[in-house]
Amino acid sequence: MTARARPLPSVASPDFTPKAAPSSVGEIKALTGLRGIAALYVVIFHTNGHYRFPSLVLPFIRHGYIAVDLFFILSGFVMAMTYSSLFEDGFKLKNFKHFILLRLARIYPLFALMTLLTAVLIATVLSDTYPFADLGKALLFNFTLTHVWGFCNSIVPPSWSISTEWLAYLLFPIGIYVAMRVPRRYSLLGLLVSFAVLIYIAYGPVWLAKSPLNVRHGPLDIVSSYAIGTTLRCLASFYIGLVAYRFHKLVPARAAGILFVCVLIMLCFRESDLWLIGVFAVLIMSLSHDTGAVARLLRMKAFYWLGLVSYALYLIHDLIQKIIFKALPFWGVGQDVPRVAWAAISIALSLALAALCHHYYEKPSRRIFRNLVFKTRTPKVALTPAE
Repeated sequence: MTARARPLPSVASPDFTPKAAPSSVGEIKALTGLRGIAALYVVIFHTNGHYRFPSLVLPFIRHGYIAVDLFFILSGFVMAMTYSSLFEDGFKLKNFKHFILLRLARIYPLFALMTLLTAVLIATVLSDTYPFADLGKALLFNFTLTHVWGFCNSIVPPSWSISTEWLAYLLFPIGIYVAMRVPRRYSLLGLLVSFAVLIYIAYGPVWLAKSPLNVRHGPLDIVSSYAIGTTLRCLASFYIGLVAYRFHKLVPARAAGILFVCVLIMLCFRESDLWLIGVFAVLIMSLSHDTGAVARLLRMKAFYWLGLVSYALYLIHDLIQKIIFKALPFWGVGQDVPRVAWAAISIALSLALAALCHHYYEKPSRRIFRNLVFKTRTPKVALTPAE
């Protein structure tokens, strides 16, 4: 039996920035806030590569890579709720085309801009501090969103997750069928397979991750473009999100409190990755009711605003950090400024530029892209303004 619920805004791992809209049209603001906190967590995690945080908080900070897995699960959950109706009667090419065009409108304009901007800077003013081998080849695969499929490195480093999630979108009709259209026992079997895949890439042969476990921040810290485990990490978590949507009514809103506390505690322990994947999924299921104390906390203006700009923040912050921590010292700028001050400046500047980019480029470009798409006849699907 297929679960029915109001449509949610789109989320991604990078696709995780809805337009502000009242809950009456279907946006679950608690999940928007959760996504915003996760995006900021990633920024702080990457900041730790340039500035060493106090040892007391280091175990927590170093676990920030796992926030991307939260994005994957959240994306699968929201894709299932928003787009599953397109495939209720099986696969239809026009429906799939409609889905893909909507996803491209959502993720591609800002991704393409940041890829082009970063490539230009690498080839010019950042050439001495941000070396990149075979930039011409990389541009081809980056602009087709296939770079992490074993072809080349990401020009915008965080965009590895966008490339893997693009594959999840291409496989979405298969995923949604297995997660929601078959008898429950088979979708749950798929869930077990997903966890088995995550266990295998976390603790399996080195070639799956292209790096031994003892040099990673944690078992699921797998991001190499040439490691099949990178893509499997996304696909498994995305499918877990699809199944979480099917069963989301089984988890009450009141469970969010204890789940949220469990997440905070588990993030302090390096080996908790696989447990966190399960707790993330159940937490999202609980927050999808958009009620309760934790939901009210995540709906606060500051966290909600973070969710709105989170996609831009995710794509922008790495370039800002490279300029501040690598290029400026190389140019002899700010050598007397304490590194902790530069860390704070990099985070604040990333937030400010993300807000500007979201409001003055991301939203208008998405609107233009969607207007072009909707000039043709397309199948109906219930969407929030974010879609």
